[in-house]
Amino acid sequence: MVLADQEGKIVLVNSHTERLFGYTRGELLGQPVEILVPESPRGSPSVLHRSLFSDAQVLMRIGQELYARRKDGTRFPVEVGINSVETEQGAWALNSIVDITERKRAEAALRESEERFRNMADTAPVMIWVSGPDKLCTFFNKVWLDFTGRSMEQELGNGWSEGVHPNDLTHCLDTYSRAFDARRNFQMEYRILRHDGEYRRVLDNGVPRFAPDGVFAGYIGSCIDVTEIKRTQDAAFARQKLESLGVLTGGIAHDFGNILSGIIAHAELLQEDLGRDPSLAEEVQAVIDIANRGSEIVHELMIYAGEDKSNLELLDVSQLIKEMLELMKISISKQAALETHFEKGLPPVLASATHIRQIAMNLIINAAEAIAEKPGKIDITTSHVTGEQAALFHSLPNLPEGGYVRLEVSDTGNGMTPEVQARIFDPFFTTKPRGRGLGLAVIQAIVRRYHGVIDVKSEPGQGTRFQVMLPCAGQRVTQARSAQTGD
Repeated sequence: MVLADQEGKIVLVNSHTERLFGYTRGELLGQPVEILVPESPRGSPSVLHRSLFSDAQVLMRIGQELYARRKDGTRFPVEVGINSVETEQGAWALNSIVDITERKRAEAALRESEERFRNMADTAPVMIWVSGPDKLCTFFNKVWLDFTGRSMEQELGNGWSEGVHPNDLTHCLDTYSRAFDARRNFQMEYRILRHDGEYRRVLDNGVPRFAPDGVFAGYIGSCIDVTEIKRTQDAAFARQKLESLGVLTGGIAHDFGNILSGIIAHAELLQEDLGRDPSLAEEVQAVIDIANRGSEIVHELMIYAGEDKSNLELLDVSQLIKEMLELMKISISKQAALETHFEKGLPPVLASATHIRQIAMNLIINAAEAIAEKPGKIDITTSHVTGEQAALFHSLPNLPEGGYVRLEVSDTGNGMTPEVQARIFDPFFTTKPRGRGLGLAVIQAIVRRYHGVIDVKSEPGQGTRFQVMLPCAGQRVTQARSAQTGD
């Protein structure tokens, strides 16, 4: 504590002042305050004191951080507070001077630590966030901000929750809040909006933070984008399921096919013996017709299981479908207007003509049934695209380099819900009252057999679009031949 008169001269100091500055009390009395604190935020101490004393009311200035000087000339940071004190000689200034060297060191260490953490967080390959004890977020690293395309100010507090998918928000906040209240680790998945407008699935791990004295300080969390991992896992699961179904289907088809062959053979013999009785012959023919329809199902099951041994040949997809359409027009509702866009000079594909016809026929019939009796349109398009161009179409995965023949069939029918879309390639799943649920499953099996890709886009009331990509001959001839031989 240093008491100075109206001229800024020191008239009284306490013992701590002597220890702090290295002066004796006698050396300081009568000296200007500048000997201890040579700096002032408003100019010289004398100006500061004149300003203080010219005001009739008692003034206080607290928290002025300056640099003081010891007797040996060393400088150190201090915090100065000035109070006006009434004495018999008038208003004097009582200066409180606090050494803040350790606080400054701690602040510098904290800044260095925070800067080190920020550099580490910004270079980490994951999205990092930090929250305080009030559950409000106080930091997001550069990876997070680049992912969301938002600024730090937009994300701070609860701003980050604006990017969480509406269907996941309640679960996300509840999980976070319960873990926060219990001071325990948590892990959860939710969808968050990426800067390009796509919702991505992230895995978020949160860990509570505690200060050195054990006081709870909030949470630190890290998020990784697991969208592609989940898609790969789902695709692997679906592939395993289809492979298992294929094995089962193949076994059933073989046995069922043998039984039907026996039924048809015996029915034909019986038909010959009963040829003189028309009524009985008609009944036998009905048995043969039913058995033949069963054989068609068996053939589809064999294709799905990869058990049929169709011959492969070089095919012009445009020409093949164009010829087939002439026969199909009679079975399509007149309400459905057919529009075709066949690219000429398509590169050939190495495939079975029966398989290509089956792909086109099933897709066109499905489109016609989706339109039903309402006026509508079916577009059939073929074109030649590269793997890079194919990626531009709706959600197709990145295909290997090379050329592809694209077959697109779209309609203006009823469309499908996401729930139906998720199951359309499952064997025996159908939304039709009398459907078998094998058409699209067989198409998918054929396309995969030729190392191609099938994709669908549909919305209720907005129609449906199927796209099939088949590799051109010369790009995958070896692979296609291996599909034929079963190697």
